[in-house]
Amino acid sequence: MLDYLVIALFAFAGGTARYWLGVWIPSVGGFPLGTFVINLIGCFIFSWVVKHILSDIDVSARLVLGVGVGFCGALTTFSSFALDTMKLVQAGEIGLAFLYLLLSFIGGLAMTVLGEAIYHRRVGEE
Repeated sequence: MLDYLVIALFAFAGGTARYWLGVWIPSVGGFPLGTFVINLIGCFIFSWVVKHILSDIDVSARLVLGVGVGFCGALTTFSSFALDTMKLVQAGEIGLAFLYLLLSFIGGLAMTVLGEAIYHRRVGEE
């Protein structure tokens, strides 16, 4: 039961951060920059902070669960990504929709790799 509460509290923080970042980062020329940037940030956080940093230090498994499932899960969103893509397609912006799909996929992987690289560099320097 406590796991659900931890996830809910972190999800509240992640969802709130997602909302405010979405308000703060406007779309550019129809490109859904807010969702794009938010999802990239989430990939980085999940890779670097959750997978490595929190796993390496002595923290509660609930904290890892809260940050990973709760915060990152609520911060990033596949549904907004899909909806933004569909809006571009419906607006006849097929090229922009394809670019958004491609950049989101490559960018998400790149941010995950970046999180890994930063972690391994930190560990290698110790």
